[in-house]
Amino acid sequence: MDTGAAIPPTEPPQPQDERTQLAMLLHRVSRALRDPQDELWLSLDLSMAQLKILFALHFHGPATIGALAERVGVKLPTISVTIDRLERNGYVERQSSGEDRRVVICRLTPEGARLVERLREERRARIDQVVAHLSDVEVRRLRESIEPVMQALAKLRTAGQRATVSSTGGQPSQ
Repeated sequence: MDTGAAIPPTEPPQPQDERTQLAMLLHRVSRALRDPQDELWLSLDLSMAQLKILFALHFHGPATIGALAERVGVKLPTISVTIDRLERNGYVERQSSGEDRRVVICRLTPEGARLVERLREERRARIDQVVAHLSDVEVRRLRESIEPVMQALAKLRTAGQRATVSSTGGQPSQ
C-alpha cells in the first residue's frame, strides 16, 4: 500500500557523527583489549580501585596517600582502606618520608611490581594475538590511522588535560 510518503535519501555521515562513531569504536577496542578473559585477571582478588593504585604507582612511582587519592579519583578514607588491603597482600608498602615522618609514601613492593608487569605482559600478548590476524596491508593502514590518535593523546598529556564529561550533552571536555 502506497502512503505517498517519500523515503528520505540517505545522507552521508556528518563530521560529528563520524567523530562519535570513531570514539565509540576506540572505546569498544579498548574494552575488548581489557576484557579479563585470561586466568590471571580472573584469579586476582583485587578491586578496580586496587588495580588503579597498583598501576598508578607503577607508572608514576612512589606517592603520598593524598597524591594517590587525587590521581585515582577517590577520597582519603577510601584510599587508606584500599592501601591497607594492598599492603596486607604484600603488593604495596608504606614508608615515612625521610624529610617529614608525618608524611607517608606508598610504593610497590617487588611482588606488586611483578604482578603489574605480568598483567601488562598479558595485555601485550593479547594485542600481539590480534595483530597476528591482520594482513600486512591492514597493519600498515591501522598504524597510519592510529598515529594521529597518539599525537592527540600526547598533546593532551603535555597540556596536563584530563578528559571529563561536561554537564552539557555528555561530550568530553578538557
